[in-house]
Amino acid sequence: MGDLSVANVGLTWRAVLIGVASSIFLGDWSQYAELIIHGTQITLTYPPIGGFLVFMAIYLLFNVILRAINRRLSLTQPELVVIFTIIVIASGIASIDLAQKLIPMMVGPYYYASAENQYETLFLPTIPEWMAPTDPRMVTALFEGWGLGVPWQAWIGPLAIWTAFMIATYVLMWCIVTVFRKQWIDRERLLFPLVEVPLEMTDPAPRARLLNDFFRNPIVWIGIFLGFAPHFYQGLNGYWPSIPQAEIFNIGGVAVPTGGWGKPWSAVGTLRFQVAPLIIGLSFLLTREVSFSLWAFYWLGRMETVLGTALGINGIGIAAGGDTFPFPGHQTAGAYLALAGVSIWIAREPIRRVIMRGLSFQKHPDEEKEPLSYRAAVWGGLFAFAFMIIFAAYSGMPITISIPLLLIAFGYLLAMTRLTSEGGMPWMYEPDWRAHDIIRALVPYRSLTAVNWSSIAMMTIFTYDMRVSPMPRMMQSLKLSEDTKTGNRAITWAIVIGTIVAIPVSYWAVLDAGYTNGGVAINTYRFVSLARAPGQLMERLAASPLKSPDWLSLGLLGYGAAKLLVLSFLRVNYLWWPFHPVGYAMSYIVYVAREWLSVMIGWAAQTVLLRYGGHGAFRKYRPLFLGLIFGAMLAAGLWLVVDGVTGLRDHKILY
Repeated sequence: MGDLSVANVGLTWRAVLIGVASSIFLGDWSQYAELIIHGTQITLTYPPIGGFLVFMAIYLLFNVILRAINRRLSLTQPELVVIFTIIVIASGIASIDLAQKLIPMMVGPYYYASAENQYETLFLPTIPEWMAPTDPRMVTALFEGWGLGVPWQAWIGPLAIWTAFMIATYVLMWCIVTVFRKQWIDRERLLFPLVEVPLEMTDPAPRARLLNDFFRNPIVWIGIFLGFAPHFYQGLNGYWPSIPQAEIFNIGGVAVPTGGWGKPWSAVGTLRFQVAPLIIGLSFLLTREVSFSLWAFYWLGRMETVLGTALGINGIGIAAGGDTFPFPGHQTAGAYLALAGVSIWIAREPIRRVIMRGLSFQKHPDEEKEPLSYRAAVWGGLFAFAFMIIFAAYSGMPITISIPLLLIAFGYLLAMTRLTSEGGMPWMYEPDWRAHDIIRALVPYRSLTAVNWSSIAMMTIFTYDMRVSPMPRMMQSLKLSEDTKTGNRAITWAIVIGTIVAIPVSYWAVLDAGYTNGGVAINTYRFVSLARAPGQLMERLAASPLKSPDWLSLGLLGYGAAKLLVLSFLRVNYLWWPFHPVGYAMSYIVYVAREWLSVMIGWAAQTVLLRYGGHGAFRKYRPLFLGLIFGAMLAAGLWLVVDGVTGLRDHKILY
């Protein structure tokens, strides 16, 4: 597995071994940090905080020591990118992309069945036996603990089947990313601000130096201090409560209720003012158009609520319930699907060429530089999608439902990948109106059987909480590969290796944590909120059975899509137009509500520098903002290490 060709540059045995060792460590540490001590969520951002800390240790300690001994022994930049990719993919699998979500949601309906919700008669009999362990003792022990170890005989079969399905989703994601790689990286030249710090960190050092120019730049260290100091200070309060905190640096910041403002202004809701060095640094790296739109659309959304209250239309409800004026979940769903559609439309000709070459088995010289050959991307994607359809059919879902359900889910993922690449925020959510919610609005309740609806409910394992999906991370790795001359086939192997290693390690770690400590006792989000999601969908279906399509909900989805399409048209045709559609698509995500101020600070800093200092000043002070990002993640990582040693619980620094 050496460097056999340009396509595999970076894929060496030592890179693989270091990546594998790091993945094994993270698979276990992630469960301890997130499930046991409830610290900063080390896997939910990009780069994942835990993975970033491990990678930083590899670079600053291990690699610098090798360089000091003999320059030729040190890891090359492509090798570091391969290691980073393995770590990033493994971090998501260890978290709520797979292990922390799949395991509780598989058996949640069995644990939470009661006389009140009638799961025993309405839901559980419709779930295929192969989908989950059903022994009441095994299920109860996972949620309440029993100290007898993991009953693997009950879990191996269901986990193997679900793992095959999830791997099929990963294969399709990688095929889609392969098709869009050249369009987004080479043609549209999206910014990918999230890879800037890893890129600068791994930049080769001059021959006579141990550290590269990034770590030798005093402006970087000023930024690191400014990003590190507030979070380090805030963390002291967890050990010495008498030390006062600066609330504005905490998660959620300073909350300002507006209930006393009187109507219609009270409709603004609670305002949050948070200063987050990480977000300030990332916002500075965006185009001014995008960063301005992120915070401006947040406020425009609040004003939409105020206007609705003033006009008396804020009381409008939807037949299915769950969302209220101005229906942020529905608007975001429409915006995401429209953004996915716009992305496909812009790339329609390159996509058509790739598909035709793949279907006809024609080999093209460009393929050598791609993560997969066009044949593998097209046929692999088709086979993966077909496998998912077959899986859904065996679970009880008709093909007329599974195809649109999966297309909507992957439409969301394509939009999330675009938003991460262009919007530059370290977090990303799917819309609150999820793929299964759209199916519910489209299909009258009596049109499907209980088995059909049960299958849709269990498919929430895939369609619910997609924020750590590997698809955006895959595209980020390809951008790193492009900028560091790492082979794209090496990235493919890195993703395969990270997946293969992380799955069994993270399964074992989550199951061991549950059976040893009791899942409900250690983490209510994973073992209560996520575990109850399939059953709660069935409860909503029974409580509010729709007799016809929910046209209002579908109209609201269309409203959100139309807004994004209009914004896209204006941006393309009028250079003076200040709003970017990415800002609207992200405006209702929960994190924007608490971090809009930090985005505005980053935008203002960039605007002032460009206006009064020009691009020279921007380039000079850009390292300061990269340092802010590095320092914030360093502080969170340091406190995670301390908390891991001391066992302090609920000590969250960043997320």
